[in-house]
Amino acid sequence: MVDPFEVGSHGLDILGQELRALGRARLLSMIVAYKLNPGGHDLRQLTDAQLITLIVVAVEAALLDRTK
Repeated sequence: MVDPFEVGSHGLDILGQELRALGRARLLSMIVAYKLNPGGHDLRQLTDAQLITLIVVAVEAALLDRTK
C-alpha cells in the first residue's frame, strides 16, 4: 500500500498523481488504515476525486502540524 505521508513528504502533487492511479477500494482502505477520517464521516457518497482530495488535505494538514 502507498504510504500517503511518505509520498506526500516529497510533494502533494506527487501524492495526488499516485492516488489517481489507485482504485476506489484502495483509496477507502488507505483512509481507514491511516486514520484520515477522524470524524467518521460516511464516505460512500464521495467521488473518487473527492476521496483523493480528502487524503491530500489530511496529509497536508498532518505534515504542516509536524513542522510546528
